Amino acid sequence: MFDYHIHPSYSIDAEGTVEEFCRAALVVGLKEIAFTTHLDADRVGDDCYVNVKGKRVDIASSVWFEDYESRIRTTGDRYEEQGLRVLLGVEVDCFPGVQGALPERFFSTDFDFIIGSVHLIDHIAISANGRAEEVFRKYSMEELGERYFSILIDSIDLEIFDVLAHIDLYRRYGEVFYGESIHDLWKPHLKELSSKMLSKRVGFEINTSSLRRGMQQPMPEERIMRALRDEGISTVTVGSDAHTPFDVGKGINVALDMVKQAGFDGPSTYRKRKSTIIPWSDYEKQN
Repeated sequence: MFDYHIHPSYSIDAEGTVEEFCRAALVVGLKEIAFTTHLDADRVGDDCYVNVKGKRVDIASSVWFEDYESRIRTTGDRYEEQGLRVLLGVEVDCFPGVQGALPERFFSTDFDFIIGSVHLIDHIAISANGRAEEVFRKYSMEELGERYFSILIDSIDLEIFDVLAHIDLYRRYGEVFYGESIHDLWKPHLKELSSKMLSKRVGFEINTSSLRRGMQQPMPEERIMRALRDEGISTVTVGSDAHTPFDVGKGINVALDMVKQAGFDGPSTYRKRKSTIIPWSDYEKQN
């Protein structure tokens, strides 16, 4: 079983050391995890920091990259002997101009796996309660869709990440504001999104954090999974988006069952940013 979206305490909104997350992964029977610390490079906001040894460090500093890579690799070597493979990853928050804002060290770090996600519209986090409403009041639902998906689609051209995270993140607070119709927001953008994903060989993740928030489906919901599959997208990963060790692996079996029922050949794993589909028959033997 895999969990490809984990935030250790390097992320300013997370708690728990790399070691604590690894121990938690073993307890719940995971075979492979990817640490994906937030890389928020938007200077207009106030989140462009990481925690290093109890101190807040600017995201542009090479210090945190060196410490992060060393800690993940060293801990990974130790836990591989116990049957847990640990991948070095990162989650890049995409916004217009993100490529020029990324730290120089980002481009020379030997990542195994990179997530791309959109949290910000007009530099405001639609994933944050108390902030999202400011964006929603400003835009109609259709305008929100245009802005959100244009950022998502344009970011694929940058070729800086491997999978899209929580594609329908706007559902988290958007459903309360806009109503049930928010579930159809993706439809006008599906063709352009899937075409761009195919051309750049970008997959997507099934993110289970929504299940812990009382939502009925992971992100993206099943209809989007099936639509992307029908458009030819075959690379899909699963991740808990854990911000504490307690949440590692939560909902992963549910997500994998949905991936299987949606008709995918199997979940994908990564090594040095190269994906491999694990056929269901092989996955079941391993787990």
